[in-house]
Order: sequence, then structure tokens, then C-alpha cells
Amino acid sequence: MSEEPNPMSGLWPLVPPGATDWLLELCGDGLTGFMPPAMPDAVWVLNAMYEHEQGPTEVSYAEYHQARLADGSTQPHIVGGLDLDAVSVATGGGLGRARHPGPGWRRLRWTELAQRTGDPIVPDGLMPSYRCFPSAKKEGSWPLGMVPPTEGSLDRET
Repeated sequence: MSEEPNPMSGLWPLVPPGATDWLLELCGDGLTGFMPPAMPDAVWVLNAMYEHEQGPTEVSYAEYHQARLADGSTQPHIVGGLDLDAVSVATGGGLGRARHPGPGWRRLRWTELAQRTGDPIVPDGLMPSYRCFPSAKKEGSWPLGMVPPTEGSLDRET
């Protein structure tokens, strides 16, 4: 049994209780996230992305996944009789909290990727998400050398 009363406190150290009060005042609720109202000075908190020090490869997450399916090193994702691998694309993105992938990886800033690709940081009509930066992806799938932004959590990394 853990010595600490809350084993999660090692992963997510406590912060002062009022650290995010400004978000509640600005946006209201916050039970499932914060949607800032449209204002001239509104800002987005962009989820963390990472890039391997050797940079992106020509192989995408989808191509890598399909190769693993073909050689039998991974099993197909079948839900309710539907083969998800046949009808979807492995984007490389995830849900939940972002975390540093480990040695050999560095934080990739959204502005840096926008300058490199020529894509806008967030295209008109989209919210910041893994759907941004179409020029960085191959048929909707990110390169293996990048960890795209996660969805759905405001985390310490971000």
C-alpha cells in the first residue's frame, strides 16, 4: 500500500485551490472543459505536441499500424463485428492528458509547426485539435516522429 494517502499526487502535485478560478469566472461551468466566450482578447490553451529529435519520418501512424496488421504483430480492432481498421485511420492522436514521451523527444510548438508547414495554426472554422496542420499529415495520419496534441484535458504539460 502507498505511503501517501493519494497515490496520484506524485503524478499530479496539488496546486493552490484558486489556480483556475479565472477560467471559471470567464467561462462558467468547466465540468467537461472551458469554452472561452468570443472576445477580441480571447486565447486558446493549445495542448502539447512533441517531435522526435530525429524529426518526422516518411512513415505515418496509419502505415505503421497497417504494416503491423499485415505481419501479424498486432490484432485488428473489431468492435461489434465491425473491423475499425478497415473503416478508420490511425491518426496517432489520443485522448486525455498529454505527457512527455521520454528521452529523444522535444516539445513542438504550434507556431513552429505552422511556420514549417505553411498551415495556419488553427484554420478558419476549426477549433485547435489534431485536425489542424493538414500539410504535416499523410492522408489524415501524423508522422511517427510526432506525437500530436491530445484531446479533452487541460494538463500540466500543456
